[in-house]
Amino acid sequence: MDNAKLFYELMAAHCVIGTVAALVAYKKGRNFGRWLGLGLIGGTVALIAASLLPGSDRIS
Repeated sequence: MDNAKLFYELMAAHCVIGTVAALVAYKKGRNFGRWLGLGLIGGTVALIAASLLPGSDRIS
């Protein structure tokens, strides 16, 4: 496999994981934009952190 193609596939997967982290955090009452930024930088680590967040008492 070409190294450039592998790089772009891994970066796309990283961004998808970051977006999922933002969605998980949003479902728990957190700021979507802030968590999207964290997710796009942190990827898997942000997803784990968002999964461990307690739910918010905020009424949607």
